[in-house]
Amino acid sequence: MTQMIAVVATAVFLDGKRTVIQPGHPIPELSEHDAEALGKSGAAFDPVLSQEAKEKVEAAALAAAGEFQAARERVQAEAASTQVAPQERSSLVDPAAGTATEQKPAAKGQQAGGRKAGR
Repeated sequence: MTQMIAVVATAVFLDGKRTVIQPGHPIPELSEHDAEALGKSGAAFDPVLSQEAKEKVEAAALAAAGEFQAARERVQAEAASTQVAPQERSSLVDPAAGTATEQKPAAKGQQAGGRKAGR
């Protein structure tokens, strides 16, 4: 086990005496349980394990970025395969029927809603 470094003032017992380790100073050899508890609480860190953890996080982030990029490219390819080109789109519109945004005038004597006036 490597030497842990105190992040906050940490009280430990050395040779039966209470000793306070100041932040930034190495903590004397601890039991595995004590070292784990100090690490989880954020009161101390192991520089060697911290570097290993940092490398693992960086590798995982790089792998996740690669997976994201592959998924993004797949979605973009799927979207591109279903898009209709503008020249194809114009051939799908029936000129006699008008476009979807145009409305034909209502028949004479009819109001909105399809009912005749006066009823």
